[in-house]
Amino acid sequence: MPERPDGRRAGSLLLLLAAAAAVAHRLFLAAATDFPINDGGLFYAFVNATAASFPALPTTVAFNGLVIPFAYPPLSFWFGALLTRLGADPLAVVHLLPIAMNALYVLLFALVLRKSGRSPLFAALALLFFCTVLRSFEWLVMGGGLSRGAGSLFLMLTLLAVRVPMPGRREPLAYWRWVAAGAAVAGAILSHLEWGIDAAACVVLARAISSRSFANFVASTTTAGATALLLILPWLAFVYQAHGLAPLFAAGGTSPWGIVSFKGHLLWLGSSSLANPLVPLGLVLLLLRRDFFWPLFLLICIALTPRHAPTPAVLALAVFAATGAVWLFEQAAVWVRPRWIGAAVTTLLILLLASLQLNRRFLADGPALHPLSPAVRHAMRWVAERHPGDSFLVLTSAPWWYDRSAEWFPVLARARSVNTLQGREWLPDKAYARWYARDIALKTSGNCAALLNRMRAYEPPHYYWVEWRRGCFLPADFAPVFRNAEVTIFERRTEAD
Repeated sequence: MPERPDGRRAGSLLLLLAAAAAVAHRLFLAAATDFPINDGGLFYAFVNATAASFPALPTTVAFNGLVIPFAYPPLSFWFGALLTRLGADPLAVVHLLPIAMNALYVLLFALVLRKSGRSPLFAALALLFFCTVLRSFEWLVMGGGLSRGAGSLFLMLTLLAVRVPMPGRREPLAYWRWVAAGAAVAGAILSHLEWGIDAAACVVLARAISSRSFANFVASTTTAGATALLLILPWLAFVYQAHGLAPLFAAGGTSPWGIVSFKGHLLWLGSSSLANPLVPLGLVLLLLRRDFFWPLFLLICIALTPRHAPTPAVLALAVFAATGAVWLFEQAAVWVRPRWIGAAVTTLLILLLASLQLNRRFLADGPALHPLSPAVRHAMRWVAERHPGDSFLVLTSAPWWYDRSAEWFPVLARARSVNTLQGREWLPDKAYARWYARDIALKTSGNCAALLNRMRAYEPPHYYWVEWRRGCFLPADFAPVFRNAEVTIFERRTEAD
C-alpha cells in the first residue's frame, strides 16, 4: 500500500521524536551519573596502559595482581588512550564515551532501516520498541561498553555498507561497498570479537540474499573478507608474536556454545515475546513476505555469539514488532471508519505494549544499572590509604557480571581482590571457568555456614570487604576495622587474639 505524502510527513515527525527521545535518555544517563555505570575497572586499566605506551600497544596489562596478556581487541582502548593523551580524564572516557556511542548506535539503526527502504513510520516504531528494551543500552552504556559500544557501531556501518536486502530485490553492489563492508567488519573485530563475528556473518547473509549470481556472491564476500583480514593482520601478528594463540583460545572458551545454549536462547526469545504479541506477528509476516534477513540475523547471533546474543537480538525483535505494528495500522485503515478512530486505537495499543515491555525489563534489571555509590568509593579510598597492595575478598550479592565493587576494587583501592573474575578470560589453564564456578557457588550460598565454607575456595585474604551478609562474620572470628553505611571491612582474628 503506497504511503501518502501526509502519512510520510507524520512518520518523519514521529521518527524525529523517537530519535530525540532516545538521545535525550542517553544524555540523562550521562548527566545523572558522576562515575562509569556498573563495570569498567578493567577497561580503565587497559586505557591507562595503552596511553602509557601510545601509539604502540602494551604487551601486557597489570590488573589486580595479574599480568594479563593484552590480546583483547584494542581499537576502543587505543582511541580512549588517544583522548587521554589529548588531555581527557581516562575515568571520564570510560564513563561518557560508551554512552555517546550508544546514542550514535540508535541513530545509525534508524539510518540502516531507512536506507534499506523502510518508511519513516516503520523506523519510528522500530526505535520505539528498540529503546524500550533494556538490552538496547544495558551492556553498552556501562564502562565495559567501551569495547562493546564500538563493536555495535561497526556492525551498523557494516549493514549500511552492504544494504540490508528487501524481498524481491537482487541489486548489484558497488565495488567500493565491498571494501567498505570489509573495513567495517575489521573495525568490529578490532573492537569486540563477538560483534565482529556478527558483522562478518551479516556480510555473508546480505550478499547471499541479494547477489544476482553465485559468482557475484563469491566476489563480493571474498573482497570484503580479504579487506577485513588485511586490516586485522597487524593486530593478529602482534598478539601471536607476543603471546601465541593461547589467550585467544582461552577467551573463545568463555562463551556457552552448543545446542543447549541455542535452545535456551530460543526459549528466552519465545517467552520474552509473549509480553509483546507484535513480535511473533511481525516475524510471521516477514516470513510470509519472504523477507528473511532479520529472522536469519537473529538465528545467526544466537548460533555464533550466544553469550552476547540478546544484545544484537533486540535489533531483530524491534523490526519484528514494527512490522506487526505497521500491519495493524494498515488493517485499521481498511476496516475501521472513520479512519482516525482506527489509527487512534492502534496507537494506544502500541504505546501500551511498549510501556509493558519497558516496565517488565526495567523493573527487573534496571536497578543494577548504576555506578559505585559514594559510600563504596569512600571505603575504597580508605583501603588505598591504609592497606594498599594488601589482599581482600570482596563479597557482594551481585553475580560477577553485575559486581561493580569487585571489578573497581583493584583500581580504586589499589589492593588485590582474590575473587575478582574480570581479567581472567585471557589466562591459561581454564582460569575463567574456575573463578566463574566459584563466584556462582559463593553468591548462591543458602546459609552462613555454606558461605564461609565456599570462601575457602579462594586464597586466604588478609581482609574481607563485606557488602552482603555481614551477620555471617561473627565477632568471635572476625574483627571489623572499617564500617560505613554500605561496607564493613573485617580482619580475621587469630588464635592469639
